[in-house]
Amino acid sequence: MDVCIKNINDESWRFFKAESARNGIKMGQLFDSLVKEHIRNKKTKIGNAREILFGKKTLKGVLTRKEFKDTRKEFRKDFESFN
Repeated sequence: MDVCIKNINDESWRFFKAESARNGIKMGQLFDSLVKEHIRNKKTKIGNAREILFGKKTLKGVLTRKEFKDTRKEFRKDFESFN
């Protein structure tokens, strides 16, 4: 199937062609592998910066504010004792 992709950076296109040649595969196969990897990463949320920054906070609600402050004070006392 012939496809036309518009607005591709010339440097990126040369890199894509070079990677295809370096790995000894056709550009279509390289494109398919990139799409599959992107889908896999999206499902597992690997490398998804927005999810890391704005997603559900796993530690939120584990400690109350007072418990956190007490733990922080205790840690600082232990740290200062080393100096």
